[in-house]
Amino acid sequence: MKRINTENEIKNPYSFKQRLPIIAIGMLSAYLSILPQSCEKFLEVSEPTNQISQTTVFKDKKLALSALSDVYTNLRANGMLKGDLYGINNLLGCYTDEITSYTNQALDYRTFYELNVQQNTSVVDAMWVNAYKQIYAVNNIIEGIEESHDYLDENTSNQISGEAYFIRALLHFYLVNLYGEIPYIETTHYQDNQLAERIPINEVNSKLIADLKQAERLLPATYPSSNRTRANQAAAQLLLSRVYLYQKDWSNAKEYATKVVNNSLYLMEQDLSKTFLKDSKSAILQWMPADVGINTLEGQYFTFTTIPPANVALSSSLLNSFESNDQRKQKWIKTLSNSQNSYSHAYKYKLNNKTTTSQEYSIVLRVEEAYLILAESNNEIGNTFEALANLNIIRTKAGLNVFSSTSQNDIRVAIFNERRHEFFTEFGQRFFDLKRSGQLDTVMGALKSNWKTFMEVLPLPERELLANPNLKPQNNGY
Repeated sequence: MKRINTENEIKNPYSFKQRLPIIAIGMLSAYLSILPQSCEKFLEVSEPTNQISQTTVFKDKKLALSALSDVYTNLRANGMLKGDLYGINNLLGCYTDEITSYTNQALDYRTFYELNVQQNTSVVDAMWVNAYKQIYAVNNIIEGIEESHDYLDENTSNQISGEAYFIRALLHFYLVNLYGEIPYIETTHYQDNQLAERIPINEVNSKLIADLKQAERLLPATYPSSNRTRANQAAAQLLLSRVYLYQKDWSNAKEYATKVVNNSLYLMEQDLSKTFLKDSKSAILQWMPADVGINTLEGQYFTFTTIPPANVALSSSLLNSFESNDQRKQKWIKTLSNSQNSYSHAYKYKLNNKTTTSQEYSIVLRVEEAYLILAESNNEIGNTFEALANLNIIRTKAGLNVFSSTSQNDIRVAIFNERRHEFFTEFGQRFFDLKRSGQLDTVMGALKSNWKTFMEVLPLPERELLANPNLKPQNNGY
């Protein structure tokens, strides 16, 4: 099993050659012209003297699909949504109350754990830069498809465009919830990107919703292949539901969550050991591993077989918060002990080595979230009994007794507890829940004495502020 144990190993993924400031994101069109040569990484590019025509690329259906495949590859392997120690699974787990860092090295996830994140923290820069590189790539696809209707059939055009709109929204969703006000990039035009300005959060959310509704219109309900590794209509609907939930638009959150719950493609796995397998019936969107027999980065990096752990372990705060008979603690957490201490790691993904065929894919979206969004939305609207029904579906699956209090506040607390135990170490759900509910200061202030309110957003990368003064001012406190 590969381990990250040295400073050099950590810094290498974010070397200068792989980093591209927002001033240059309009330069990436060059990579599309040679996609068949490489789908595993973005190219190192210099400033071009002119733009390469997307029309030439997308006269060929295979090249259009290769461009899209490359985006998915980079989402899995680079930036905030990857599953290793430098994705938000771990970074935001360390930042809040899910994960304890045990490394003695001054690595970025240790910096998150210690709340010492600064504008020159390398992973803060890397998450921003990779996200905007990926946004540029999908904008290139959207523009290319729009110019290629004479060459591509309607179903192909709709499918690829719909996925591109979804991915653009997905990336901006995480950016705005991590950094606050951000640019919403909808073009490959170099000068527009070079001078991009941050816009208010409510405007970002409006653009998110517009992109997701466009994705919902274009995408089919089915998947284009036998697995669930490309976005479909349900992926757009669930993300729409989440965006509305974060805005406290309970009616729309409920509407879109209901669409997902009523979709016969998705069933909650009652056997918890099957939830994170590649053929899980609850999975709505997954990242496919890099090669046949490879499994997830989460399984590789969260698992440890000797103690004390070299990198991270689950926090005592999380472990002690489970009810005693919660089967998620039994099935999704593994504990190693010696005569002095015990350490636990996330065990949702159980395979940390190569197998004959890949058995686990990283799950990005799953149907359980829709049930908990329904529970929360119904409760806030005042539909207490419906909220209890939705909540208890999740509790029953976890082997817990039904929750019976009809107090709106009691149900609210119970829903957030279920979200904590259902989604731990999954793409920062805990951080975002504490933030949107106004609990960050209370929870984190009690846990870490150096917590400050301004830490609810990350600093803008220093290099980006220097490259584009329109991004200023820096976020408060940094």
